[in-house]
Amino acid sequence: MNCKNCNHIIENDAQFCDNCGGKIVVQRITFKQLFLEFFINVFGVDSKFFLTLRKIATHPDEVINEYLSGVRKRYVNPFAFLAVGAGLSLLVFNYFADDFIAINNSIQSNQIKELKQKAELDLSSLKNTDEKQLQKLQIEKNTAQIQLKLMDGWMQFILRYYNLMTFIILLIYAVLSKWTFRKPHNLGEHVVINAFIYGFLTYITLIFFMLAIAIHPTIYSYSILIYVLFYMYAFGKFYKLSIGKSILKLFRFLLGFIVLFVSLTIVGIVVVFALK
Repeated sequence: MNCKNCNHIIENDAQFCDNCGGKIVVQRITFKQLFLEFFINVFGVDSKFFLTLRKIATHPDEVINEYLSGVRKRYVNPFAFLAVGAGLSLLVFNYFADDFIAINNSIQSNQIKELKQKAELDLSSLKNTDEKQLQKLQIEKNTAQIQLKLMDGWMQFILRYYNLMTFIILLIYAVLSKWTFRKPHNLGEHVVINAFIYGFLTYITLIFFMLAIAIHPTIYSYSILIYVLFYMYAFGKFYKLSIGKSILKLFRFLLGFIVLFVSLTIVGIVVVFALK
């Protein structure tokens, strides 16, 4: 029998070619075979995926340092690591779309309740209200309606484009972490650093989401705390920071995030009003 890869003569019962090292395949491709190979190669206990996942959880500094220094075959590519998490999240969130919207709304239930009261206010039923007050209430009503539409549109956008949003957020995180930790790493290296950390947190978020469905919606809100604590932990180990310095860096990161978020929100509101 000849090897199909290099045409070298091999034994009939050989599993690998002793010339090129290629695997000898004699069975036809089936869906079951493809599924098993994918599961074993990607999610097997000894696979790069689980090694990366396990080491990011316990020693994120080692994974990031080794990858940045050139150790590439030991771990999953950081963008693939993040993409798998984003893909799984997209599937799960869309499958449980109603739960996803309800759980996210429960985090800001008081705000939504207040907005709905303003948006549904019947101004014609108000008595003994002067024209100036009515104009003010009308503006508040219109604003509340716009905010509710934006919030609903945002939820639908996330469900549809979660994977795209993941990589946009990755770039935002990279810019903010570069601003927070200016030296010695460049922006490209910060993209890699955040891809590993953010990728790991997508799996944690999925776990909290499933727990929220099974137990109580408020559980999902704790994932925000896990986000903050793990980012502090990972960057603290990576840059060898004390707890005090980690907290200061967190404030600097959050400051940049708030400024960016407020700026984008203002731009969004201005665009909506302009289109209307």
